[in-house]
Amino acid sequence: MTGITRVSKDPIFSDLNNLKVVTATSDEYATCFGFTEEEVFSALDECGLGEHKDGVKTWYDGFIFGNHSDIYNPWSVLNFLDTNGTYDTYWANTSGNHLVGKLLQEGNKRIKLSFEALLNGETISSPIEEQIVYSQLGDNEMAVWSLLLASGYLKVIEYEKLNEIPIGRKPNYRLMLTNGEVRRMFSYFDTGRNAEEAEPERFYHGFVLGLMAELSGEYVVTSNRESGFGRYDVMLEPCDKNKKAYILEFKVHKPKREKTMEETVENALKQIEEKQYEADLIARGIPKENIFKYGFAFRGKEVLIGNGIE
Repeated sequence: MTGITRVSKDPIFSDLNNLKVVTATSDEYATCFGFTEEEVFSALDECGLGEHKDGVKTWYDGFIFGNHSDIYNPWSVLNFLDTNGTYDTYWANTSGNHLVGKLLQEGNKRIKLSFEALLNGETISSPIEEQIVYSQLGDNEMAVWSLLLASGYLKVIEYEKLNEIPIGRKPNYRLMLTNGEVRRMFSYFDTGRNAEEAEPERFYHGFVLGLMAELSGEYVVTSNRESGFGRYDVMLEPCDKNKKAYILEFKVHKPKREKTMEETVENALKQIEEKQYEADLIARGIPKENIFKYGFAFRGKEVLIGNGIE
């Protein structure tokens, strides 16, 4: 079984005990978790798709197991061949990433900034527990990156070995997103739009989310979730159902479409209404009169905020 975390540690008095866990840095079975580059290139040639070798490498290569690099995502490669060379985030459609999204959205400011760095193709460093179990997944930074590594979203560039560090300290790992497919998948869920067009909005979005990290005790802060007929930017649901809830929509002012910042704000508020983003809050028992809607317009260092209160 790959791409999962262990449900629990092996109990002493069970019939299933002393299991050997093979992790991302283990050499054992390293070439069995995906296709090697030789296998992929051979398959592309056989299917008449040899001209796509560079593209397939960018999209679906990148997995590293032990000392073996250039391991390709087998599901994505098979779907690419089956569709006669159509690039897509095939892996994203095989399962949900709710837990990953929850840990990222509820994480602190440092986690959000680190994730922005990953989306920009940079590496991050963090202690990792490769044999972390499900019950240990909290909102701390090590748990987030450990889960992303175990589930294949991150790859190890280099790491400290246990015999090289003091007893009691977790080894540090240098990590980055696995490949182009993973980057596109996370960009989609982070913005809900075309990544290149939404780059400025994603920056402001991430910045505001970082400012809200300290509200986790009073509000459930979610981002880019489906509600009504679309995906809202940010929603703050109060833990106390009698308190106010907030829906935030971010838009960067585009002079070709909007003459003023005020018009950009109006378009943001209009989107909240047309897409009925308040649907989830109402379904969870928040009175409609307690739902406050704000449109944010950005232009460089300028920001204009407008509200639509019902």
